[in-house]
Amino acid sequence: MSERKEKRMTARQRKQAHLRAFWQSRVREGGVQKLETGISGFDELLEGGLPEGRVTLVSAGPGCGKTMLLSEFIYRGAKEFDQGGVFVTFEERPEDILRNLRSFAWELDPLIEAQKLVFLDAASYQEGEVAIGEAEWLEPMLARIEYTAHKIGATRLALDNLGSVFLRYSRREKDAQDVRERLFTCFDRIKRLGLTALVSTENLKHRSSLSHYDVDEFVSDGLIELSSHSGQGVEVRNMLVRKLRGCSYRGGKVQFEINSDGLEVFPRIPLDTSVGDTEFEARKQFGIPKLDRALCGGIPQGHILLIAGNTGTGKTTLALHFLHQGLSQGESVVWVALEEPVKVVLKKARAHGWDLQDAWDSGSLQFVTSPLIDVVPDKLLYQIIDAVKSSDARRVIVDSISSLESSSMQRDAVRDFMLQLTGFAKIQGVTMVLNYLSDEAFGAEKGQLLGSLLSNPMRLSSIVDGILLLRYVERDYSVRKLLNILKLRGSGHDKGLFRYDIDQSGFVFGEQFGTDT
Repeated sequence: MSERKEKRMTARQRKQAHLRAFWQSRVREGGVQKLETGISGFDELLEGGLPEGRVTLVSAGPGCGKTMLLSEFIYRGAKEFDQGGVFVTFEERPEDILRNLRSFAWELDPLIEAQKLVFLDAASYQEGEVAIGEAEWLEPMLARIEYTAHKIGATRLALDNLGSVFLRYSRREKDAQDVRERLFTCFDRIKRLGLTALVSTENLKHRSSLSHYDVDEFVSDGLIELSSHSGQGVEVRNMLVRKLRGCSYRGGKVQFEINSDGLEVFPRIPLDTSVGDTEFEARKQFGIPKLDRALCGGIPQGHILLIAGNTGTGKTTLALHFLHQGLSQGESVVWVALEEPVKVVLKKARAHGWDLQDAWDSGSLQFVTSPLIDVVPDKLLYQIIDAVKSSDARRVIVDSISSLESSSMQRDAVRDFMLQLTGFAKIQGVTMVLNYLSDEAFGAEKGQLLGSLLSNPMRLSSIVDGILLLRYVERDYSVRKLLNILKLRGSGHDKGLFRYDIDQSGFVFGEQFGTDT
């Protein structure tokens, strides 16, 4: 394991310890306690974990990841918390499930040999086409679970897929009441054993209900819905917590993915911008003297500056100045490369005389990248947050926001992403530069050199603290570049139009441009 990965694990452990203490402080005396699952991002979504000693239903269609969620729930319990787990399967054989799970970077076999994990095959209770009233499968199954749980001292239980049992044994609509009674009996027995359980059931895509009988969700204490849809290149998975009786949780649909380590959930970030750390006396400079003077010393620390301009106006070059200046002052910087590969960014910097390789190797410069086809905005957000926190970065550059809109993300989704990202930056006191490709290339006629003052069509102007416009203007049979500081919230700045150019040294800030020119 690399030293950088070990540091990240330590940081994650510190974060989990901090969050655990915070969540526990919110539980009122005598209230519902929570059991930390250990699944990345899942406990944060649940604000502490699953209700301890209760049953939570997982409703999902085929291929949405319900078996994976249940499997990791009992695995993390045994591996990270020394809590025994019982996995009961009603469809797949245990050997098939284990074969699938061994594809992940999990240490399953030692836990199974130590009897911290037990997989029970309940498929035999499904054999035969009989009505539910004639099948005496429930009591033997519960007795088997109880015996195994006591034997290994289990804390966690996973039932996958309980809904298939009722589907197989029920063929009549009048059986719904019988189903509800049996489910209540099953869940009550589980709670009496003191087990914290995840129970999966199928949600057929052509049905509006969350389960086969419209009753599962009412009997359980909690309800989590998994869904998926096909993107342009990958399957996009979503998670929604619909209820957790007596417990707080974060609402709204969030994305998750399944990687080599298991599930990774990307919950929404709770933002309280009232604690924003903006320092107007401390300024973050570009290292371009005339521009920094026009900004009255630079960007106030904790501000968000949008650089809007058409292609070729120098947005990336200006952002590279901001990056290089930060590194030269001993600050860590995060560059979110959404438009050009990292190697191209490094090559552009070298062309202006800035070698960023050493900073990248040392970790003071971190790059965050994302494929723009089927981009997962919640994942990208957490990549940026992790990079900022792991490097204690004071500057973040996103090049560019418009690339997200040109990918598979809708405009409203990009704005929502920006609200969370800028809110995080505000809380952390991070100064951020956002590049945006504006629609208009040229300024207007003489006397109205800026053309449209619409800096971007996504209404980001209400989110950001400052806007710097880069424009072309045609004069005397030549094309010139103009810069204007359209706004800088809470700070003075030069209101003029300035010429600028780009050469081998980078961004060259020129004199003020007169309307009579």
